[in-house]
Amino acid sequence: MNPQPVDSASLAHAWPAAQTVAWATLAVLLLCSMWADLQTRRISNRLVAAGAASAVAQQLLLPPGLHPAIGPAYGTPGVLMGAMAAALMLAATAALWRLGLWGAGDAKWLTVLAAHSGPALVWPLLWWTVVAGGVLALVWKAMNWRKPMPYALAITAGELALVASAP
Repeated sequence: MNPQPVDSASLAHAWPAAQTVAWATLAVLLLCSMWADLQTRRISNRLVAAGAASAVAQQLLLPPGLHPAIGPAYGTPGVLMGAMAAALMLAATAALWRLGLWGAGDAKWLTVLAAHSGPALVWPLLWWTVVAGGVLALVWKAMNWRKPMPYALAITAGELALVASAP
């Protein structure tokens, strides 16, 4: 039995739907991380696992291409590059966790976001997250809130700043 040839025009129409699902999934995960961190001051391992599964699915299902923060064609850096980005981010954030600068959930959550983005965006994502964390910490202190600031707010702001800073 011969497989039917794939019509490239119909395949091209399927990618925008896949991209929309990828973006929507990431948006839901970011909102869930902020909500959970505001409520419990933790990012659960279940949420991290869901984010990791989302990253793997994105890498497997979307066509190769650039992340939206570095180019107009939304796609994926690929499974290997996503894994490399995750390993690089985990090394950087684990060091910051060991120094007591943020929690283990924050380190794992940034690792998941790096797996979505690829190695070219690890340092910009970390940079934007730290900058957003500083700004939000000043706002948090100015509002005179007694509880520590949930860092998922800064992580989400860093991811959004990364995407917004796209050329």
